[in-house]
Amino acid sequence: MIWVEILSRQQEVAARFRIVGTEARIGRAYTNDVIVDDPYVAPEHLRLFRDEAGGLVVEDMGTANGVYLDGSKQRLARVLVDGRQPIRIGQTYLRIREGNFAVEPERIGRAERHALPLLLAAILCVALVAIDEVRTWLNQTSEVQPTTYLAPVLGVVIAVPIWAGVWALLSRIFSGRSFFIRHLLITLTGGLVISLYNEVAQFSAYALSWTAPLTYSFGPTWLVVAVMCFFHLTMIGPPRPWLKGSIVAGLLVVALAAQVLQLTEAFFRSGRQNTMRLLMPPALRIAPLRDEAAFFTEIGKLKSTIDADRAKAGPDDALR
Repeated sequence: MIWVEILSRQQEVAARFRIVGTEARIGRAYTNDVIVDDPYVAPEHLRLFRDEAGGLVVEDMGTANGVYLDGSKQRLARVLVDGRQPIRIGQTYLRIREGNFAVEPERIGRAERHALPLLLAAILCVALVAIDEVRTWLNQTSEVQPTTYLAPVLGVVIAVPIWAGVWALLSRIFSGRSFFIRHLLITLTGGLVISLYNEVAQFSAYALSWTAPLTYSFGPTWLVVAVMCFFHLTMIGPPRPWLKGSIVAGLLVVALAAQVLQLTEAFFRSGRQNTMRLLMPPALRIAPLRDEAAFFTEIGKLKSTIDADRAKAGPDDALR
């Protein structure tokens, strides 16, 4: 007995045909033992038979598109079937096995834990909202309004499910399963990392006068988004992770280059940008304050530099 399996792009069995005889024909015509619905497959594409040693052999029946082993670009007239490596005809993958082919032993089933992922998602969601609410409270400079604290909650409740839902829909289309909880966990984890980094960057800019993490915060943000997209893509389909990683890395480089170019142009037009957009309590200030004399000394040096530049400037420069 012989089994002919038609595989999907993810190397999963889409259809299986049992061949009782010692020879079979595979192609697109209805006269074949196995009919392949692929316009790039010939009406009579393959002949499957046993050789003198009893092994299974597939033979190209003079087709235009030929026969290939999976991953190979070399066209073959005959292929000795081993039961493991798929065969490609047209855009269809086939796997041919003996009836006594030894399959892998069953996997040990794990107890389903539906509550644990939901609990973890709830914890991440609460942590994400809590960080936004604490930031709102620290920067509160006017009368408390309920909408001020409601906005972060609505942002998480609306944005996170939409992002995870889009990826879950893509997973449903291309892999047959949505994996919504997994996509939700990836989204919440990435959002929490981005939110924590932004808070640390804001704190370092205010407390330590270290503005570089905040000025270039787009770098870590884009990196986290790229990692999120990579894990989302692996949920859609595990095969070829190197290809997905290369695509994500290429898009990351393009995004970072565009952001750096935009920041450079902004510095050129307006000089150093204002990085402290949020006020914080004075108690959080760690860097020592400079006294009044030091401040006016630096102002005096700056004034001297500006006066010298004005003296060197010509009439045309003054008109500008």
